Amino acid sequence: MDYIDTKYIQLVSASLENFKNKGNGVYNMRCPFCGDSQTNKSKARGYIFQKEGNPIYKCHNCGKGATLPNFLKHVNGQLYKEYALEKFSGSERKTPAIPKTKTELRFKKRPEYLKTPLGNLKKVSQLDPEHPVKQYVLGRKIPQRFHYKLFYAPKFYAFAKQFAPSKFQDIEKDEPRLIIPFIDRNKQLIGFQGRAFGKTSLRYITVKLDEDAPKVFGADSIDRSKTVYVVEGPIDSMFLDNAVAMGGADLTADALHMIGTTDLVFVFDNEPRNKEILKRIEKIIDLGYSISLFPDYVKEKDINDMVLAGRDVDEIQAIISNNTFKGLAAKAKLSEWRKA
Repeated sequence: MDYIDTKYIQLVSASLENFKNKGNGVYNMRCPFCGDSQTNKSKARGYIFQKEGNPIYKCHNCGKGATLPNFLKHVNGQLYKEYALEKFSGSERKTPAIPKTKTELRFKKRPEYLKTPLGNLKKVSQLDPEHPVKQYVLGRKIPQRFHYKLFYAPKFYAFAKQFAPSKFQDIEKDEPRLIIPFIDRNKQLIGFQGRAFGKTSLRYITVKLDEDAPKVFGADSIDRSKTVYVVEGPIDSMFLDNAVAMGGADLTADALHMIGTTDLVFVFDNEPRNKEILKRIEKIIDLGYSISLFPDYVKEKDINDMVLAGRDVDEIQAIISNNTFKGLAAKAKLSEWRKA
């Protein structure tokens, strides 16, 4: 997003209810087209984000979409005129960007993970807004910036057999699933999860291309110069700043190598009665890492449930930061938490 776009988003923000800068070129607000929820004034389901290099607006309540110029025109006509004047007749005209030719676009290098059969699937970002999988992802309130990293397999087992033919031999009936890929820091596909939509005993099916590779989601996109948050589920990790998911697996040397930093805070599901989770927490504390345990006023099981219950992402991040412990303090807090 260029300077002028950012400048006018900030200028128009004074006219927008519940406006927040979510970072990475994503802005959130109450929808100025439909007014958003009339019963819950904290609801903010309008977003400005980048798509193919251009800022666009989308409301997840009324479905309204608009380019940034049309959004500005609707909210503040005078700002729109100033934006158009500066954007299209100012300094940018003196040094116009040279558009990429079709040839250049055609031969743009694809990430390594898209050179696998995964690259033959549609990304969620490419699906029609009314598509059931798109509706599922929107229903879970997964941030728009992750939609290009999720895929739709209309026939999951046929897709999975391309990676693990021996694992899926006698499948009589195929089914559609959401594909959540695990990509390492070198942009190589190391595995994926298939999330079911219908009634099935197996909500998640995990396929690993290398059985010895750690099951880490998000290692391809974190900033290793900052604290990395480690959660259990891939979807939960999409709501936090700079997070990976371990899929409930134990921390190993290979997983640490893939994450690439020891500045970690582990955020476990809010299940103080779960013996397996308690064991993993104790192990993490003994290894010398920080943990975050949700306070007793938080009743939701995990981060996605908190978002669906109406908690703002900034509030969740603050709860995690204010309830992070290490060493003896972590052990004391764990003892208190498991009795909650």
